Amino acid sequence: MDDVVFWVLARVLGLTSFAALSLSVFSGVALRTSVLDFLARNRALRALHDFTTPLWLPLGAAHVITLLLDATARIGPADVVVPFRVSYGVIAIGLGTVSLDILVVVVVTSWLRRRMDQSLWRWIHRTSYVAFAAVFLHAVLSGTDFDSPVVSAISWSTAAGIAVLSLSRIVWGRLPA
Repeated sequence: MDDVVFWVLARVLGLTSFAALSLSVFSGVALRTSVLDFLARNRALRALHDFTTPLWLPLGAAHVITLLLDATARIGPADVVVPFRVSYGVIAIGLGTVSLDILVVVVVTSWLRRRMDQSLWRWIHRTSYVAFAAVFLHAVLSGTDFDSPVVSAISWSTAAGIAVLSLSRIVWGRLPA
């Protein structure tokens, strides 16, 4: 397969994984506030959150696999796990690796939630905010996709929405319905 195909696939898969992850984080934060209760009850938000996690997992994995297969990306298996090792775009690519590492821990501990202390699980799960920030910066810094006004507008507005919901959760806690 031509390297251009892998390059295009990696970008498309990265953007779609980002979109699904954004929905997962947004619905997860919305579950913990009552800001969006007028749009959907917790059951609908929970269903969206539970649906989008298994959606972005294979998309993110496919993004990483296509980058490994893309000769121009020059990313090796160790670069997928150990951040800031690549010879170019060290911060941008490293942030993608950091987000992947955090998200793997969050997903695995979510599968083990029933066997864990709930307070510990909650704190680990909250690192999703850090992972989202890292993946957002990875997307902004690592390519030219944000030159597109549509991609830029959707991504920045999604990040702003998550930031507003997160700040409302931090400042006011669970808001009354």
